[in-house]
Amino acid sequence: MRELLIVSLLLIFPGLLVGQRRPALGPVDGPTDPPTDLDRVKVGAPAPDFTLESLDGRYITLSGFRGQKNVVLVFYRGYW
Repeated sequence: MRELLIVSLLLIFPGLLVGQRRPALGPVDGPTDPPTDLDRVKVGAPAPDFTLESLDGRYITLSGFRGQKNVVLVFYRGYW
């Protein structure tokens, strides 16, 4: 029984060590500096204009929504 326990531990322990060496998920370009007060948009101020690509390949610009009542942006991470 003791030999079975030792063999089991010798087989399981290296697998646990290999599992700990996975690369961490994070930005590909490396860490970025946190935004400063100059980079942030003030509360109540209009958001800066930007363009994003939609799922169907069209480019959508924030300025295209000017004059509409509300715009809600949702940035979905896409992996879990």
